[in-house]
Amino acid sequence: MPKTTAACLIIGDEVLNGKIQDANSPFFAKYCYNLGIELKEIVTVGDEEEQIINSIKRLSKKYDFIATTGGIGPTHDDITYECIAKAFGLDCILDEECKARMQIKSNPEARLDSEALKDYYRMATLPTGSNVKSYYLVDDLWVPICSINNNIFIFPGIPQLFQKLLDSFVDVIKDIYNIKDQSHEYMRYFVKTTLSESQISQYLRNLQTEASCVSDEIKIGSYPHFGLGFNTVSIFGTKDNSEYLNKIKIRTIEKLNGEELSAEYEEQISNRI
Repeated sequence: MPKTTAACLIIGDEVLNGKIQDANSPFFAKYCYNLGIELKEIVTVGDEEEQIINSIKRLSKKYDFIATTGGIGPTHDDITYECIAKAFGLDCILDEECKARMQIKSNPEARLDSEALKDYYRMATLPTGSNVKSYYLVDDLWVPICSINNNIFIFPGIPQLFQKLLDSFVDVIKDIYNIKDQSHEYMRYFVKTTLSESQISQYLRNLQTEASCVSDEIKIGSYPHFGLGFNTVSIFGTKDNSEYLNKIKIRTIEKLNGEELSAEYEEQISNRI
């Protein structure tokens, strides 16, 4: 089976102007990694119609699984649903199922005036058409995962909601993209070495050339850890090449006078401030 490819479209001026830090794309990257999906692009755009439309059209032509996050609230700058619908010639209408779920969960009519209620229900005004489907997979949430062409999946930008909905979506994604063969799932080794990047660069260059002849999925990387006195080599590939990956890990440890690091420790030191 061909590898499923993915992209993530982050939507929001607040990310571009530094008001908030994007937490969704790192989560999505790990999500794809765990499913054996090849994440190819992460794109961030502002709350601008032309940017959103052009970006989603381009990504949908290139990749299988596109997740969008952000821009589906009640305010004037929340235009994701309208823009994505417009990109594919669809209308947006008030979704009665979504409205009913909102009424059950938060009883908006009892607490909002008519103008605020109109804005509130903008969040239930979804793209509509034969190629559109809304998934309600979390009982305590009214917000759906709105899908177009089983290709674009629209998520809220709030990290807790984005992550909860994605976690609920694993089995659906596996079914849509026929992800059954675990041999295509990813695996990775980390090797610590006190040699500098300049000292190891030729070895890694030759190793990448060799590994590419085995599989173009195998990627060799190096990552400096300033102030810690060592660098990390990453050996990345799919489980169907596990024997070869283990072999070059052992060879790298020997060649670079290194030692293996756990993924947990590597993540900890990579994300330190």
